[in-house]
Amino acid sequence: MAQGGNNLVFGEAVAHKMEQIIAKLPIGIEAHLVADQPVVVEEAVGGFTKALWEAIAIVLAVSFLSLGMRAGVVVACSIPLVLAAWSLCTWSLPASACSASRSARLIIALGLLVDDAMITIEMMVSQLERGWTASMRRPMPG
Repeated sequence: MAQGGNNLVFGEAVAHKMEQIIAKLPIGIEAHLVADQPVVVEEAVGGFTKALWEAIAIVLAVSFLSLGMRAGVVVACSIPLVLAAWSLCTWSLPASACSASRSARLIIALGLLVDDAMITIEMMVSQLERGWTASMRRPMPG
């Protein structure tokens, strides 16, 4: 495996080479696959992707149920912004950075942004319930 190489492509190359080697083995000698790292990597990526979509669905459901449709849309719009910012930051990191660390950073960033969006919306809703309009400005202190 070369540094910065794709584990899945490497696994396909190893499988192809093993087919060539197995064809040349004498009768009675067999090769058995002990560990298939590309399958492990593919399952890990698939598991993370599934967990990410579940987390987004849960956040959206809670946002819409607790804040209502109008405020929930604001929170829902913040999620693609976080994903885009995370993608830009990830591309700037060296390829050797741990993918688990990247995933953890995404989950933390998503949680923080959604939390900030929910707090902002709750403050806006509470001010509107007190009678403030969009054109009113908060009085200056002092």
